[in-house]
Amino acid sequence: MAGKVETMRQVTLVAFYGPKPEAIESLIKECQDRIAQHLRTFNRKPIEEVHATMIGLERLDSRLNNRNFSEYRGETREMDLLGFREYLLRSGQIPFTVQIGGFQDRDYSFTSRGQRPHARSFSIQGKLAVVMGWPFMGHTYPMTLDTIRRSAQSFGILHLYNRSLEDVDNDLYFRIGVLDSIPAQGEEDSSEAQADLRRFLADRDPLVEEVGISDLSFVSYPEGEETLPFERTKRIPLDTEDYLLALYD
Repeated sequence: MAGKVETMRQVTLVAFYGPKPEAIESLIKECQDRIAQHLRTFNRKPIEEVHATMIGLERLDSRLNNRNFSEYRGETREMDLLGFREYLLRSGQIPFTVQIGGFQDRDYSFTSRGQRPHARSFSIQGKLAVVMGWPFMGHTYPMTLDTIRRSAQSFGILHLYNRSLEDVDNDLYFRIGVLDSIPAQGEEDSSEAQADLRRFLADRDPLVEEVGISDLSFVSYPEGEETLPFERTKRIPLDTEDYLLALYD
């Protein structure tokens, strides 16, 4: 009888996996409730599994060669995870403040994928329902997340949405649920859900929350389970060095 083939584990850096600030948890639940009113095929993610992705640390092989560098740049780059962790702790980029909601349907000082933040504040992307926010400081929107993600390249880590040298990704995105199937283009219920959620987020007071060291974790999950199911995901806080490399085992 053949032995069981072990699934390779992958690692990603996330914010707010597991316990969350009360305001963020409440907003996510409100958004999930509103989507469910429009789309019967919507399946909400358990609140403890909802998280904001900072940067994926997917490996190509057991030597920890970075998968994205291989696939999108044709380069073999071994990840320096301990060096990247030290950068995150010492760079001064963290903590940073993020704004979720409160974006009117007008021009701001930035766009996301060429769109106004109002349009990107909630979207259905394929089967995924996604809520977004952006780094905020005073009356400006600094490129904090994009800086962190670009800096990761010095440690052999390529962010999925920095595939080309020109790509910019300053989005903090929460996948809050999944649909049974991809809506057809222009499908009325899907369009109504997006419009309603965008109005809801625009009309509320902005949620301004700090993302600190204690909110960040490295999490390990079986290959192919990017939703981070709680019972099969290993988690260590960013400020805990022990066992970081062992997350891939």
